[in-house]
Amino acid sequence: MSLSIRIICSPDGESISEWTTAFPENGGEIGRGYGSVMQLNDATRTISSTHAIIRKSNRGYQILDNSTNGLFINGSDKPLGKGNQSTVNDGDVLSIGKYRLLVSCFSPESARSQKLQQPSEYSELDDDPFSSDENTIIDDSMKAQTTLKQRQSQQHSDVNFTITTDNVVEDDPFLNDTEIKEKQHSSFSTNFDSVDDDPFKEEDLKGSLSFPMREPQTAPAPVQSLSQFDMNFAINQLRHIEEQMKAQTDTAIEMAITRLLKEMSPEYIESMFNDISSPSMFSGKPKYWEMYKRYFERQQKNRDWQVKFHAYFQDSLRQQRNAGEKT
Repeated sequence: MSLSIRIICSPDGESISEWTTAFPENGGEIGRGYGSVMQLNDATRTISSTHAIIRKSNRGYQILDNSTNGLFINGSDKPLGKGNQSTVNDGDVLSIGKYRLLVSCFSPESARSQKLQQPSEYSELDDDPFSSDENTIIDDSMKAQTTLKQRQSQQHSDVNFTITTDNVVEDDPFLNDTEIKEKQHSSFSTNFDSVDDDPFKEEDLKGSLSFPMREPQTAPAPVQSLSQFDMNFAINQLRHIEEQMKAQTDTAIEMAITRLLKEMSPEYIESMFNDISSPSMFSGKPKYWEMYKRYFERQQKNRDWQVKFHAYFQDSLRQQRNAGEKT
């Protein structure tokens, strides 16, 4: 795993000799002091000599806060704290003084294509249900034949041919059915007075036809007005929050663009080119235009403008939110 850190935001007036620093395999130090793997120039002495220490562990790279003024990760309002450590991931932004540092971690092992492994669930397919279908069908057919033979033998054993002197005609089902019908007909009664549950009685009919007059229902006005008031209050609060967020976002965008244009200004770039070119007596006037074209192409290729704008925007938005909470 290789680790590199790139400067995406620097304080005004500080010369940057190397924008991207590649760290050794075991990590290194970040600070103002001489001998640090990533040395940051700081005239205000806000950055400590050894501001942060990065070490490699089994869980990846760990960063230790060894500063006096604090180490901030990913725009956090609270510093990590001296003596505390945290895991560093790819894409994290470290805030050290007025510097913003972008962390890049690349692991060649994770980039390799892994071999396709057969899941362990496939081992359970050894018990193929289709392999036993034929045996199951044969067993079921054998059981059905055996059961059929047993039932046939029981039916043959239950049949007893006996001679009786009883009149077989008396057991005629049609005769019995006729007698039952005659009995039911004779038991039919025409007395309707015994029917107590007549739904069409005169009293019940009158009661069912008498519809009570409904009184007009009026909803309680205070409850409705209270719920309507709560809804209007919630809508107004939501609109106020949306307007406040929009105003903060617009202000943060304007602040980020202002900082980015300041870094692209001729005065800022000329001073930076003078520090890099180091003109001497024998060398002529620096070719600023050629240097600017190479610088601009490198910035576009590395997407430094986009990264800086994103970092400036997040920083400005955080400042706007903090100012809104204080007010």
